[in-house]
Amino acid sequence: MARRRKHRTHDKGAAPDADDASTPKSFIIKHGQVGSSLSGLVRDMRKVMEPNTASRLRERTRNKLKDYLTLAPALSVSHLLLFTLSERSPYLRIVRTPSGPTATFRIERYSTMADLRSGKRKPRGEGTEYRTSPLMVLSQFPQEPPNGLVAKLLQSLFPPLSPLSLKPSSARRVVLLSYDAETGTIQLRHYLISIRSYGVSRRVRKVLKPGLDLGNVKDVADWVLGEEGYESASSAGSEGEEMDLPVLAALGGRTRKGEGSVREGSTQGDRKRAVKLEEVGPRMELRLVKITEGVPGKEGGVIFHEFGTRSSVLFWSECLY
Repeated sequence: MARRRKHRTHDKGAAPDADDASTPKSFIIKHGQVGSSLSGLVRDMRKVMEPNTASRLRERTRNKLKDYLTLAPALSVSHLLLFTLSERSPYLRIVRTPSGPTATFRIERYSTMADLRSGKRKPRGEGTEYRTSPLMVLSQFPQEPPNGLVAKLLQSLFPPLSPLSLKPSSARRVVLLSYDAETGTIQLRHYLISIRSYGVSRRVRKVLKPGLDLGNVKDVADWVLGEEGYESASSAGSEGEEMDLPVLAALGGRTRKGEGSVREGSTQGDRKRAVKLEEVGPRMELRLVKITEGVPGKEGGVIFHEFGTRSSVLFWSECLY
């Protein structure tokens, strides 16, 4: 006889979110033989798009592109990011399911997370930053076609965030997409956000952390203030300039050290917090090749091409949402 299961007091999990259906979800896959380097870039892009992507998706050689396109609507997947490698260069296709459009980019240059970690003396370890969606910042995108359409397509990859309802503690990452007008390329950068107390020097933070050996120091104040009785310029200047800005404005602004300061809410009083951005990768330099109607296998007309354009760019710019 089968064992009876307990249902009345069993935890059935959290109730589904009403906004979950409108949250963008994505598949990030590679097609064909791409090599180990581009495979690492695919894994890194899955980290960037977490938690609204299939980070543990197993690709098999017998799976075709049409299989993912058929499965995407059933799983409420709104975007498909497809990496391929040709004899000339690697390519990235962003497909808006189920009806398109499809944008094709040529990857001019790229660096993986491992490449950036190898160049750092103390790389930052992975924590809980990937449990929430990143903030997205679009910089210097012109509104003329096709750049306006590309900006809307890239913006639809991430869930919309409201500055009024956003909690500073949930802002853990930021994705920067900037357009370079001189080269006509799009730069992608990925940063981790760290918030710490403003006005506390580097040496004071080291004293508060366990494991510091001060056995050869007669007085802690001598070590904190330095040999001449005050902190060095590098230690004092590492906190960034003081600015009374909201969280999103501080993240979008530029300072000399890449830091700003924000005020916490009523739960933390009036103490100021310093915001620091640390790049963790990946990096990509993308060049738009073409935009087509529909999805791969069911393409329609060419909306934009590197060697020619069509007026339907304006139509898709209005109908993307």
